Amino acid sequence: MRNFLAFSGHSRFLGILFCLLLCLTADAAFAAQPRPSGKAAAQAKAPPRGEGIVAHCFDGDTVKLTDRRVIRLAGIDAPELPHDKMKAQYYAREARQELVRLAQGKKVRLAATGENGEKDSYGRIVADLRLENGQSLSALMIRRGAAFFYPHKDQNADFQKHLLELQRKSIVDRAGLWARLFSLPLALNNYIGNRASSRFFPADCPEVQHVRPRNRVYFGTLMDAFLAGYAPARICLFWPTIP
Repeated sequence: MRNFLAFSGHSRFLGILFCLLLCLTADAAFAAQPRPSGKAAAQAKAPPRGEGIVAHCFDGDTVKLTDRRVIRLAGIDAPELPHDKMKAQYYAREARQELVRLAQGKKVRLAATGENGEKDSYGRIVADLRLENGQSLSALMIRRGAAFFYPHKDQNADFQKHLLELQRKSIVDRAGLWARLFSLPLALNNYIGNRASSRFFPADCPEVQHVRPRNRVYFGTLMDAFLAGYAPARICLFWPTIP
């Protein structure tokens, strides 16, 4: 009986020792697995890249690819087409037609321009679409006066600087929408910008009261606001509409 107990105790000891060795081996194997670096982790959150073919242009700044991905062109905004009870804004149809001419049926490459997240609040992928010759659709739309620069704090600084430079050239040339827009009486009104958002409002817009005084920027004309790289706020719209 004594020998049996001794043998049993010895077996339990060997079993425990075996389990400990298994655990240590598993821990070592797990520790040996490569850990994602900070760069790899950032890439996992980076905007989706790749290629596609433009199947449809919704307006002057949004397209759908043949694989059903919806892309919002980074760094620009275009006049709004009619929706709900809102009439079409001036140059909305021309902007869409321009994007159709440039991109419909064309192969494009998605180029990331943002730092935090790849989609906007509507679930659209935000990216710079490049044609096969390397040209940026956002840049082409701005240079042709079919859209305006739309700054955003999460967008690449060099990309935004380039778009603003193109907008200034487009304004000087009175390309596209700028010719008529700056000939209207509203072009001589005063506007107030918000440094925190890079958006501007008509000076009489009630929303201005919510902009902190230290963030207010005063523009003597509409052109001054666009040349400074500010974009129209979506509140108190002043953009002319089409009857």
